[in-house]
Amino acid sequence: DEYGAGTVVAVLDTGLDYYHSAFLDKNYTADRSKLGLTFDQVSAIMANNDMAAESREPGLKAEDVYISDKVPYAFDYADSDSDVFPLLSNHGTHVAGVIAGNYLPHIESEDYTGEFVGVAPGAQVAVFKIFSDVEASAHTSWILAALEDCVTIGVDVINMSIGTSCGFSREMDKEAISGVYDRI
Repeated sequence: DEYGAGTVVAVLDTGLDYYHSAFLDKNYTADRSKLGLTFDQVSAIMANNDMAAESREPGLKAEDVYISDKVPYAFDYADSDSDVFPLLSNHGTHVAGVIAGNYLPHIESEDYTGEFVGVAPGAQVAVFKIFSDVEASAHTSWILAALEDCVTIGVDVINMSIGTSCGFSREMDKEAISGVYDRI
């Protein structure tokens, strides 16, 4: 069994280069019968209009956010669309790679840089892009919407390596948002 199989890790960050070999479905070698989040589950959640992402992009469907079994959910909360490809920084891709990347050396590709395996290569990565394509900050409202959807889809782990004060720009924000973080 691969470490992390059956686990969904949310990465709230700058997005994901989902074309990178470490995240391609063909390199995802975990037991597919143990997925923590399936396309059918994402479809069922979205059919109930329970996602904050749906209010940001009306008409959003599971087909828009389900990239693969490795990346079963991806949405850009900053720019309100389903394109999580990073334009300003690859930090989110790096973080996701450390967590759950899996690059197999026997697979030929253009971006071959040697073998590497994340801490939990069997885990799935849910991508919550909270940095905009046009500005270098993460607004509190984007972070909170992403966290709300983390809870809605039932991720197992939330990573927020965002380099800011967790969305706190004022002391009153810190007090209000700390309660949200505590409940999550």
